Parts: sequence; structure tokens; C-alpha cells
Amino acid sequence: MTTFRDSGARSAADAAAPHRPAVIVITDLVVIAKHLRLLDTAGRRGVTPLFVFGPETPGDELARHRRDPRHPLSRLADEDLRHVADTSLDTLLRAVAPWLRDRPVRAVLNVGEVFVEAAGALAQSLGLPGPGAHAARVCRNKLLQRLAAPALAPRWMLLDPARPPAADGWDTYPAVLKPASRMSSSGVRAVAGPDAVPPLLPDYGPDELLLLEERITGREFSVETLVRDGAVLWAGITAKDTNESATSFFTETGHTSPAPHLTPAQEKLLFDANAEFLRAVRFGTGMSHAEFRLTAEDRVVLMEAAARPPGDAITRLWRLATGMDLDAALLDLALGTEPSTAPPRRRARQVYLDHPRGLLADVTAEDVPVHWVGERGRWPDLPPLAGDAPARAHAVLVSRSRGDLLGDLSDSRGRSVSVVLDAPLGSDLDPTTQDATARVTIRAVQPSPAETSEEALR
Repeated sequence: MTTFRDSGARSAADAAAPHRPAVIVITDLVVIAKHLRLLDTAGRRGVTPLFVFGPETPGDELARHRRDPRHPLSRLADEDLRHVADTSLDTLLRAVAPWLRDRPVRAVLNVGEVFVEAAGALAQSLGLPGPGAHAARVCRNKLLQRLAAPALAPRWMLLDPARPPAADGWDTYPAVLKPASRMSSSGVRAVAGPDAVPPLLPDYGPDELLLLEERITGREFSVETLVRDGAVLWAGITAKDTNESATSFFTETGHTSPAPHLTPAQEKLLFDANAEFLRAVRFGTGMSHAEFRLTAEDRVVLMEAAARPPGDAITRLWRLATGMDLDAALLDLALGTEPSTAPPRRRARQVYLDHPRGLLADVTAEDVPVHWVGERGRWPDLPPLAGDAPARAHAVLVSRSRGDLLGDLSDSRGRSVSVVLDAPLGSDLDPTTQDATARVTIRAVQPSPAETSEEALR
């Protein structure tokens, strides 16, 4: 799947043509769809973006968007793009080696989860800004996170699938079973007692590391951070909602930035815990995203951390809340310069809607634009408003495509439709949320019997 330009077949004119400094952007289509401002930002910074797309990018969809003159990816030259079949460091090195030989590469910018380790090693080996190979490795593995920051960890045990938990002296229930290296809440399950664990084990790979952890009760938050050479330049706290109260899953169903209903002392606890984790993993430069629980006793417990920009619409929420251009900040950090930052002036929210079961047919909304981001391969821009502008529902985002089978929200990939809205910082977002979500209609049609099996609807 990896494509290369044959350096021996280049024309003399091509070989002699000077190249602008370049930034290698490592990503997948579903992620870069919300960071396409990077192309224009790179132009303003005087660098050429060179893209590596990973295995989660369908080749036909990438080709379709590149053929569309309205899509920003259509501006990429063939020689400025690679599409690789896996996320290993060896594969990444083979893909970028011709660029490193022929182009002046000034930055490596990873946008997404699956290349975190390989991109971290590449940037560090080139002497370029990045989180660092160690931080990148730890942030891809929840077990390493427990070992690196034990004071922030819940009680945990590495599960041996051949032995029942009780045989290892585990008696803390309710608990949470989670794979150490997956993302998007995949495989994270609540378990009420030891008898609930064995039936879940066949859902995991034979070589997966599995953690059994105490279930921490309390509000969940993420802390987004811009870091340069280990120093925190900006940090913000996002409140999270999940479907854990009604299911055995932990799928995120909403984000609010900045988080409401926190005292200054609680904010400090979360910021201090985040800074402690960044120090523990020796985080260098980039954007981090760490998820914590805050208990009723104000104990802060690390759930997981990532050495990359946050998922879902969180970067969009912070742009609406602060006016900051986080895509520009990401590129500036990768280039070794200090980004512009700003405090919140509004509060923004993304809320995911429950959907009917069946094949997605249509999504409509009264007075709110509907954007089929999955089909279009790009997100709407959603420019920030003045701090005192009235509350507003900005967009309905459809992350699935027409004809997709909608089932349970067992992980983030099962979600389909969300609404993004914001209001002045001191306003109550709940009425706007209720009004905006009530205006959205999701229509599904019943599939054939073969498509309605329990397995298909998960």
C-alpha cells in the first residue's frame, strides 16, 4: 500500500527544483477531516505539508476526496502523500525516507492515536520537537501509565486470562475490565463481580494485555495541554459525559469546554495531577490529552492519557470557547515556536444523540446546518463568536454514512450524530442543549433479517 516516488526517474528539472521546508503530517482521513486548516496554516508558516495516511484510511475515499476540487486534500501533489498499510515504525521510516533524503524537513506532526509511538520516535531521532519517544510509548499503554504515575492510578491488576481474578486475590468490585492499548473506549467494560469476567474474555485478542481495575466513581474530565520543552503553556479542563449509568459501557456522549461546576480548588487539583503525569513521562513538546476522575472526596485518578490532540470535537470546542486556533498551535509547537494562547470567553459543548436501530437513512434539523462529515471527509470550520454573542447551536455533525448500520453505543465508533453549541461563559448551556437536540431527527430503516443479528448491531 505504501507508494514511493522513484528518485531515479525524476527529471533533471525536478531534481534541481528547490523545495520549501516541509512538515510531515502523520494521520488518518477520519482525523485530518477536522484539522484541514493545517494546510492553510502551513502555507502561512512557509512550510509544505507532506502527508502520511495510515491503514484506517480507505484508499477509495482518499482518492475520491483528492479528485474533488472543493476538498483541501485535492491540493496535494502525488509526491507529497504516502498511504501505508500499518502503523509500525519500520513502515513509517520506509515511507518518509525519500522525503528525508530530498526535502528539508523541519517538523513532524502526528494527528491521531495510532501513529503516536512511531511518530514520537521519528521526531526524536531527527532532533525535532515532539513529545519524546518515552512519553509516546507510555501514552499508548495504560499499564505503563499506571507504572509511570502510581500515585494517580486506581488499584489495578494485570489479568491472566487463564486464572480467575479471585485466585490472584482480587476482591475489589465493582471493577472495570479494559485492554491496555486500545482506544475510543473499545473493550472497556464494567464488571459487577468475578463471575462477570470470564464470559467477556473471548472478546479480546489472545495476546492483549488486560487490566482489571477498581471502578472509580465521580465526575470525569479531560485536561488538554499545550506543552513546549516540558513547560505547560496553556491548559484547559473539559467535562465528559458517558453512557456508563445505563449500560456496562463507557462510551463518551458529551464534552463541555471549559468544564462547569468546578471550584478553583478542584481545578487546581486537576491541573496539578495533569502536570504531575507530564513530568512523570518526561513529556517534551506537543499537545496532550489526559482523562481523570474526580471523586466526591476530591481524589484525582488517572483513567488514561494521550500524546496527541483530543478526539471528537474538543479542539473545535476550545476554539469556540477561547478563539484560539489550535491547528496553528499544533504546527507552531512542531516547528519549535511558541503558539498564541487565550483564556476562555465562552463555554462550548458537543452532545451525542441516541439513535434508532437500523440503517441510517437521513438526518435533518430545524434551523441548524447538518454536516455529513463522514461522507464529505471534512468538518465545518465553526468560527468563534464574540464573547457576549447569544447562545447558538452551530452544527449537527453526522460521523456515519447513509446506509451504515446503527446499533449499541458500545464504543466511540458506534456513535452517529452530535450537536455543537456554545454560549457566553456565564450562561447555562442546558436550555440551548435541550432546544438544539430536540430539533434533530435521525431516521433509520429496518435492514434485512441477516443484517439485524445481534452481532451486526453491536
